[in-house]
Amino acid sequence: MRRLTADAHLTSDFATTWQTYELEEKTRALLAYASKLTESPGMLDASDFDTLRSAGWDEDGIHEATALTAFFNFSGRLEAAAGLPPDTIADDANPAEVRM
Repeated sequence: MRRLTADAHLTSDFATTWQTYELEEKTRALLAYASKLTESPGMLDASDFDTLRSAGWDEDGIHEATALTAFFNFSGRLEAAAGLPPDTIADDANPAEVRM
């Protein structure tokens, strides 16, 4: 999200508190979809894809979002099962993706 929004103030807490941020409808729809795909994939139905399309996502964007969400879920679970510690970002970090 830092790279997409160019907002260097987004911290790792954004992943769990994004609902409290003022976001464009397109971004909010994507994050809601990614959350549902992560937390309860069996509950996805046609209305979830209709919501994405209504918010401005096309089929390629939906496919890419699905693939990226699935990949990060897969790699995160694999890392957790291997006993690797979660990634941490120092509070004073200035990642390259926010320098535009």
